[in-house]
Amino acid sequence: MFSWRRFFAVLCLPMALLMLVTGLSPVTKKRQKELETELEVEIEDTFFPVFRFAIASDVHISVSDNTNTKRLAKLFQTAYRYADSHESYRSLDAVLLAGDNCDSGSDEEYAILKNVVNENLRDGTEFITIMGNHEFGTTGHEGYVRNMGEQLDKHVVVKGFHIIGISPDPRDTWQTPLQLNWLSAQLRKASADDPDKPIFTMQHGHIWNTVYVSRSWATQMSLPLHTVYAKYPQVINFSGHSHGPINNPLTIWQNSYTQVGTGTLNYFEMERDIGDDTIPAGARNAAQYHIVEVDADNRVRIMPFNILTEDFMKTPSTTDDPEKQLTYMIHDPSDPSSFAYTSARKKTASLPYFEDGDEITAKATADSVTVSFPQAEDDVCVYGYRIQVMKSNKRLNKIEKEIYSEYYFEPMPETLSCTIDGLTPDTDYSVSITPLNVWRGKGTALTSVFHTPAA
Repeated sequence: MFSWRRFFAVLCLPMALLMLVTGLSPVTKKRQKELETELEVEIEDTFFPVFRFAIASDVHISVSDNTNTKRLAKLFQTAYRYADSHESYRSLDAVLLAGDNCDSGSDEEYAILKNVVNENLRDGTEFITIMGNHEFGTTGHEGYVRNMGEQLDKHVVVKGFHIIGISPDPRDTWQTPLQLNWLSAQLRKASADDPDKPIFTMQHGHIWNTVYVSRSWATQMSLPLHTVYAKYPQVINFSGHSHGPINNPLTIWQNSYTQVGTGTLNYFEMERDIGDDTIPAGARNAAQYHIVEVDADNRVRIMPFNILTEDFMKTPSTTDDPEKQLTYMIHDPSDPSSFAYTSARKKTASLPYFEDGDEITAKATADSVTVSFPQAEDDVCVYGYRIQVMKSNKRLNKIEKEIYSEYYFEPMPETLSCTIDGLTPDTDYSVSITPLNVWRGKGTALTSVFHTPAA
């Protein structure tokens, strides 16, 4: 049987090449610095919302575990609490779920989901969902339509702002050309309504090679979707599927439009670039969503929220004020020259560094060592560390391991530990720990020596 997914799979290589090209930003290094400086300008006194919504994905409601059910209820409660307390705009206009709302798409799971919504959704708040891949597990698109009472694809206008969502097509697990034609038509309508206003879109899978974890988890329709969205710079496209932490600075990507990762209420999963395991220790401590606001000048601010702390997330920078709120700010969604979250950020990013006086503590056994060390400093985010252990009298047989900084936990741990196995008894060793930023830029290593005891 013909499958659009298999058909587009043969386009993977040209898609990769094209996305690599289109991912390169024309923004110069000087202009990038100017944009970053502009983002630091305090706007709290001038930003008055006229529209607000909350968006999450990968809720994974399950019959066997009510953890995510409680987290979804907290999403509604915390979003309303923020709206109720706002000094100038006390409305939550919409709540959006971008797929994998249920773990298998069973009728029982949908019943739990609807119960949470019925208990927490207030009048005046639109509830808008799309399907992910997990909903296909039991009842498929028929169960989604039957239980949610919604169309698979939808275009809703709330307070004058357009929200467009596309689900996987019933004949496949990703979108089809027929849906892309529909999406193009809806974007034309939204743009004709007001070309300066942001257009909010969502599909479950990321566009490949855009936001964090999109190189590992992305929709197989990335190239055609990217081509459609790229015609409209005012598009702010939300996606999930990857479970990537939303306080990673790469959770937002801009080039010809804006792409944003939505996180998860279930468990973290990372890009395939630190070690072999993409699911870190403590991954279930993940419950994040965005509150998105627009003001009368069409400025957009996206504010990551941590359900576990019931507070807005703090910047992951280790040099910032630890109470500084993390906000992704889009000053002019319709003007790509104003975009600050482009690939040019890599060019201007500083390298992480250890402070004077930082030391490694090494506790060795005959065949292993456990090293402990303080977190490095970085003005954006310390992503991880490369740990290398080698015999002091030779540079061969080097043992190397990489670990995350655990920036995705709040509070971020002040020190880290790692155990390296496979050492030789009664031997002198040296160890180096190199800090990495989110673009894997390497700072200066911290070094030490130790001796393994006899067996």
